[in-house]
Amino acid sequence: MTSFSAVALAEVEELARYRDRADGTATAHLRRAYDWMRRAGLTLHHRDAITRLAGTPSVRVTRRVHDQYARPLEITDLVVDDQQDALVYEFTLPGRTPAPSGA
Repeated sequence: MTSFSAVALAEVEELARYRDRADGTATAHLRRAYDWMRRAGLTLHHRDAITRLAGTPSVRVTRRVHDQYARPLEITDLVVDDQQDALVYEFTLPGRTPAPSGA
């Protein structure tokens, strides 16, 4: 489950559009959320913590993202059964759009 803070919704126009759709009845397409945050002028700091849950074969993965002012932007909390699920971390940064030429 991923939650975005009030700061993220206020600063990032694209995320604010999803606020009214957060009732779980429709799938949100948030693959570009980090790109939107950077375009809004935010510098992102990610911190991922993986902890074993005592007495279970599961791990908890918690991601916290904050900006250059230490304001929280996002928290993601997942529980993964490490006997059945593979934990794969993949992250792609979008390329830069070339600046228009002055010609």
